Amino acid sequence: MTSIKKCTIIYGYTDNCLDDIDQGSPVLIIEPRNEFIDKIRSLSNYNVILISKVLTHKKSFQETILYYKKEDDIYWLQDDKSLSVNGFNMFNIKKYTTYTITLEDIISQYKLQNIKAFIVNLNITNITQILDSLSRYNHIVSNIHIKNKIQNECKIAVYYNKHGDNNLGFKYVHKNLNVELPCIAMYFLNANEKLNSDELHLLISQYKMNIIITNKQDTPNTDQMIIVPYPESVQIIKQEPLANTKLSKIFFENIVNTLDVIFSKQSTSDSVIQIDNLDIIIQFNPKYFTNNKTLQIMYPLKDNTIYINRLYDIMYASKNCMYMVYQIIKSKYFTDYIDSKRQERPGLFKIFAKRYFYDYLSNIFVFKEF
Repeated sequence: MTSIKKCTIIYGYTDNCLDDIDQGSPVLIIEPRNEFIDKIRSLSNYNVILISKVLTHKKSFQETILYYKKEDDIYWLQDDKSLSVNGFNMFNIKKYTTYTITLEDIISQYKLQNIKAFIVNLNITNITQILDSLSRYNHIVSNIHIKNKIQNECKIAVYYNKHGDNNLGFKYVHKNLNVELPCIAMYFLNANEKLNSDELHLLISQYKMNIIITNKQDTPNTDQMIIVPYPESVQIIKQEPLANTKLSKIFFENIVNTLDVIFSKQSTSDSVIQIDNLDIIIQFNPKYFTNNKTLQIMYPLKDNTIYINRLYDIMYASKNCMYMVYQIIKSKYFTDYIDSKRQERPGLFKIFAKRYFYDYLSNIFVFKEF
């Protein structure tokens, strides 16, 4: 399926829910109630995609029962332990047999790059858990409209400011909504890793990332780094394998070799985008998507802060910060430090090299681990 660049998501159809919606981009309506599904299907004049399921934060495509108590205008799922039909007059309880879906699976299935608004029209008890599951994708959700106030303990609350309320509910606006998307370039240390994945395509598209790759030359030892701009960067990662450097068994040597080429004058002179125009540089490992669906990149960044994932050797920081890292690991001080560690444990040095690298930098920079 083609990636959707912009859309609006409506959870729960109402007769006027499309009145103020920009029809220039698709509207995804998530609707589990039978009496509204046929109405939505008849909306031939609207750019609407119907998802006839109920949202959950757990597994998709599981059969479940949605209950509704009219006098309290409240919905809940059968696995909600805080409410049950026991003790209620069943004449006042309506139930719908439906299937579950997660927002994460919707974003992945439709390859959503930006959600202009997530509008919640259902007063449903698991909404906090649903918003929690959306928190890792907050960078693509501009606004949230909801019937009830977002609870302070909800993970997503820290990313949004409340902008008034009315009889229809509450509106939350992302704190970075008016912050210009930074110019990001990504490089890969892992020469033989699979890069052609849906998750990586979507990540590059959501952040409009550039890709730093090796430009192979006919003359030996004259390879150059070039920056492939977005949207060409989405296509370039389909060319496998995409190697940036010859891998060394010593972890930090791979980093310094790559940064050495990135920041050299020779590499920048032939780049489509100059290094000076970059805001953030990220070292990425595609294996991250083995157990994760997306990566949230924090910005704006301070020049003394590095975001680290040690398990997958992911590291990103501002361009200025990455240049300082490059200068530090090229310095005599770092070389002397590494030599002393090599002499302490010559047989185990390669195993502990990564730890030595991180320990040294952590005394200079602020590490934010994720």
